[in-house]
Amino acid sequence: MRRLVLAEKFSAARRLAQILSEGKTARVRADGITYFQFSRQGDEYTLFPLRGHVVEIDYPADVQDWKSTDLDYLIDLEPVRHESPPALHNMLRLLADATDEVILATDYDREGELIGVEALETLRSRRTELPAKRARFSAMSPSEVRRSFENLTEPDWALAEAAAARQRIDLAWGAVLTRFLTVECASDRQVLSAGRVQTPTLRIVADREREREDFVPRTFWNVVLKSVSPALEATAVGGPFWDREGAQAVVALAGLGGESATVAHIELSQHREPPPAPFNTTSLLAKASREGISAARAMAAAQDLYVHGEISYPRTDNTVYPPSLPVHDLLRRLHDSPYGAYADRLLAQPILEASRGPVQTTDHPPIYPTAAPAKRRDSVRSRMYDLIARRFLATFSPPSVTAVTDVRLVVGDSAFAATGRAQIDPGWREILPEHDPLKALPPLSEGDVVPIQELRIVEERTKPPPLHSQGSLLLAMQRLELGTKSTRHEILDLLFRRQFVSGRSMRTTAAGRALVDALAIYGPDLASPEMTRHLEDRMTAIAEGQATLEEVVGESRLALHGVVAELRSHRESLSRWLKDATFLEKDYGPCDACGQGRMTRRRARNGWAFLGCSRYPACKHRMRLNGLGQRLPWELREAETIPIATPATA
Repeated sequence: MRRLVLAEKFSAARRLAQILSEGKTARVRADGITYFQFSRQGDEYTLFPLRGHVVEIDYPADVQDWKSTDLDYLIDLEPVRHESPPALHNMLRLLADATDEVILATDYDREGELIGVEALETLRSRRTELPAKRARFSAMSPSEVRRSFENLTEPDWALAEAAAARQRIDLAWGAVLTRFLTVECASDRQVLSAGRVQTPTLRIVADREREREDFVPRTFWNVVLKSVSPALEATAVGGPFWDREGAQAVVALAGLGGESATVAHIELSQHREPPPAPFNTTSLLAKASREGISAARAMAAAQDLYVHGEISYPRTDNTVYPPSLPVHDLLRRLHDSPYGAYADRLLAQPILEASRGPVQTTDHPPIYPTAAPAKRRDSVRSRMYDLIARRFLATFSPPSVTAVTDVRLVVGDSAFAATGRAQIDPGWREILPEHDPLKALPPLSEGDVVPIQELRIVEERTKPPPLHSQGSLLLAMQRLELGTKSTRHEILDLLFRRQFVSGRSMRTTAAGRALVDALAIYGPDLASPEMTRHLEDRMTAIAEGQATLEEVVGESRLALHGVVAELRSHRESLSRWLKDATFLEKDYGPCDACGQGRMTRRRARNGWAFLGCSRYPACKHRMRLNGLGQRLPWELREAETIPIATPATA
């Protein structure tokens, strides 16, 4: 039998060929397309890489003019299918004639299923009855891949339909809203974009930033007792005090007790900290963000590790390992690695019981290492593997046990408390140590007298909530059900590329803040997560066979009509708000060449930011900008007054 295996990307196809072939693999290149051929168990295999989505959907050419196209007509218009690249589809049609069966071996999720079905549609345009099967695997390990090819299933048509519905819905919302905002509300050549997931996510960032701006710090006081021998620091019981007089009263009462404190009571206890839950996509990316790796880079590195067979599939919501997970085999694979000693200790335990997270689905299992790490220099990939391997080992480790000592001291009529912690059994903390070391108390007994070195009032102020990092924003998106495990990091990357947010501690730019604030008033359905969450639930219903693509796309179109109608009713106010805000952000004062125009920030085709006169092309004066235009919102940075020697795009 002649089988055509469809893989998602070239690297995945090469890896599958290495695993499945029983002998020599031929690498064939024809018409710019490279694929692999080999024999297996008497059958001939062709392993064909698809390079991601091979079909693009877009609106017809007659509605590409943003200003002349009626948006209500665009909402109800069916997009057209474009084969991309055409050479790849031509090659698929040629291969169809020599194929007895197609096997979809793309990533097993919504997008992967749709990618495989897109290519299958091209094949069946040549041979209508060409049979197709599905290979489902969660890791590029030899055992799992071979097992999946020995137990082929039917393609998941409902899963592919759910992804196709997302494509159509996101295309409509993005195209319609971006056209409306750009044509009606943008100044100069600016493009203002919005989307059903992008805009609520941007609002989360803006709301947190506003919380900090509106935060009014409140002063409070603590009374601290300090001793040198033994080294001890205790805080007054009853604090913090919201008025200074209360703290002063504690000091006054303590002063009646002399220059020493008496240990009145000691309580000993143990704290058992269970190991963390296994990684799913969102928790992995959130942890990577805390380690200084952006969500987009972390996801790219995880995908690369998966394709090379070092970790399981990195797009999953699951936080519970399935009973079928070959834990002992996975631990043995780590024997000859930096994690070998810890893996061997786990293997020596009579019973291995994993921690569990809050989400258990029929999705892919949580993310785990499938092989020892490849030898490579320190890089994002090596750091991502380290995070995954350590978390996996930690989930099978015993709890961390800490001794807790609570001490109550008395000075006159004032009481003070101190707490110390010491490690009894590090447990899982041995593989995932704490960043802040534990601090133990000195040996004390009830009745001991402790000399007081210092008794002072400490003034402090309440702190505002922190700005969102990429990690905390991903967790907020997951909690509010904005986007999916596969798309959340892409939404974050889009917000940065659109220059709506900036910084590691995320702040909105003037354009981003103005956009989300205006839409919160004039398009509240668009800026809130409820409608997006409803559409996500409906797309899940498609995947579960409880709804159809046509039904859900129809619901989306109806909701989009309502949003556009609401925006139109406030067109004038919305336009004035956004134009004023974006102009003020880009305006750098009068042009010192012509004296009539304004120097405004623009972006050249090569990505560099520069200042150009608003009277261009009548005045072609321009200057470079430091920092590629990246700066904190509401603040202007100084321009570097170095004339551009070569023409720049205005």
